[in-house]
Amino acid sequence: MTQSMVKIFKWLTHPIFVFVGLQIVWLTIVILWVVWFLGQQETLENVKKIIGTTSGVNPNIGVFSLVIGCVLLGIILVGTILLFVFTQVQSGLLRQQKSFVSSVTHELRSPLASLQLSFETLQRHKLQEVTREKIFGMVNKDLERLSLLVERILIAGRLDKGIIDYKNGQDEIEVKDTIHHVMAQQLHLDPKLDSRVKINCSDSLVIQGSRLGFAIVIGNLLENAVKYSPPDSPISVQVDIKDYEIWIEIEDHGMGLSKKEQRKVFKLFHRSPRAQARAVPGTGLGLYIVRSVSLSMGGRIWVESEGIGKGCRFTVALSRSSVLSY
Repeated sequence: MTQSMVKIFKWLTHPIFVFVGLQIVWLTIVILWVVWFLGQQETLENVKKIIGTTSGVNPNIGVFSLVIGCVLLGIILVGTILLFVFTQVQSGLLRQQKSFVSSVTHELRSPLASLQLSFETLQRHKLQEVTREKIFGMVNKDLERLSLLVERILIAGRLDKGIIDYKNGQDEIEVKDTIHHVMAQQLHLDPKLDSRVKINCSDSLVIQGSRLGFAIVIGNLLENAVKYSPPDSPISVQVDIKDYEIWIEIEDHGMGLSKKEQRKVFKLFHRSPRAQARAVPGTGLGLYIVRSVSLSMGGRIWVESEGIGKGCRFTVALSRSSVLSY
């Protein structure tokens, strides 16, 4: 009984229910105001008939009062709507920021715990050289994960302020080699990644741009493909030259996205509720960074998905003028 009462109370105090209730109250007030005004007009007419004169009575005064009253109530109504929308937006941002802090804390805890365990093992035990080298390799990977996380947070902060350090990059990027190099950095997510990812790209394709920016884009998209798809499921990277653009498509067979999620997926701090429910690691920064970097390189990005559970295909399109050879 108590739980049902709590649920009813939460439902009654939900912002949307309160907002709808307020609108009903305002509309009721407007209707009562009009009814009262019409009644007053009838009373005024009766008084005029009894007195038998119209001196000092201006019929336009009542209409003007009604219009002014309705305008004031309309202004209050619009103000209430704007206040509600603003409050909802701020509440959404606050929830996203709290989720971000929680996600970052979780992302930091895992490599830090691994580092602590590795150092304790090195200190307390006399280990063979092979074992020590293996542990040092694990330490190096954990440090790379921490560095990547911190770098991602710093990049998102700079992009949010409009600061782009690599906007005018003029590097010569060997596309296929760079994709292989970025993929090697994701092996901590899945040691079998080499066998899962199929790269279809010309060996001689070279483009001009920011090597760092290109690596950030490919790295984030590959990381998402690994995290949001089942183990051992295939991931494809397709690079094609279209009429005016070069397209880089990364496709997985994972969780997929609804139409609504596809519109929100590139927003800062956004994370899919299904990903959070399944405790998939992430910070909500990756795709925001991918979109910002793609735009800074003169390109564009979009996502396609047939629905929940049917995978995703992210496409990055860069200007064909950046192609040096293929």
